[in-house]
Amino acid sequence: MNVPYDSYDYLSYWEKRNFEDCCEREALRFLFSKIKTKDSIIDIGGGFGRLVDFYSDKFKNCLVVDPSKKLLEIGEERCRKIKNVSFKEGVLPKLPVKDRSYGAAIMIRVSHHLMDPLPSFREIRRILNKDGYFIMEIANKIHFLARIKSYLKGDFSFCNNLSSVERRRWENIKSGSIPFLNHHPLKIINDLKKVGFSIEEVLSVSNLRNSLLKFLLPQKYLINLEIKLQKALSGCFFGPSIFILAKKIE
Repeated sequence: MNVPYDSYDYLSYWEKRNFEDCCEREALRFLFSKIKTKDSIIDIGGGFGRLVDFYSDKFKNCLVVDPSKKLLEIGEERCRKIKNVSFKEGVLPKLPVKDRSYGAAIMIRVSHHLMDPLPSFREIRRILNKDGYFIMEIANKIHFLARIKSYLKGDFSFCNNLSSVERRRWENIKSGSIPFLNHHPLKIINDLKKVGFSIEEVLSVSNLRNSLLKFLLPQKYLINLEIKLQKALSGCFFGPSIFILAKKIE
């Protein structure tokens, strides 16, 4: 069965976003360093396996789960030489995985499609081993530029409103296209705690995602600066993307 993701060219999308890809890999590098036992990892919504080359040499057993059969087929072809990675069709909030099957889970560029993340968080907790780790990324509702825009409009309660922001145009909502939301980091953190996770680390990511900066400065310089800013700016949720490392608690 076709899913909405089948019609989108994700490979071309990421070819044009090397800076964002590098920023996310640096965030994962730091968060992976906090995970002591690296036996197994599940990449939820991993699509064509964009990040497989980054984590496959760190974990013994890797599984990519995605609802798009088309993307999974592309991923299998791209990663055919990587022997410890497999691909499987599945979708939240019901994954085709047994209880306590994985030591770590990542979910990158997925949460913006979840209207209510709570059922998915419960499902991810189910498939994690005792003391398992969950790394997730959210599109940040209250990033710096969004705050400036809201203040200029006279909306001074913007940051205190924990509800998500729908990013689809009205015609797309009316046609029933897949959700696209920016979530409030504090709401996500509260939901993770509610289902049985502790919050271990938070990072602010893609802080320098700006076309003018990309034009004026070498990417290597921007990435080095980004690495320094990810932790420093995490407390104020500065960037457009927030990474969270959570740990399953019994």
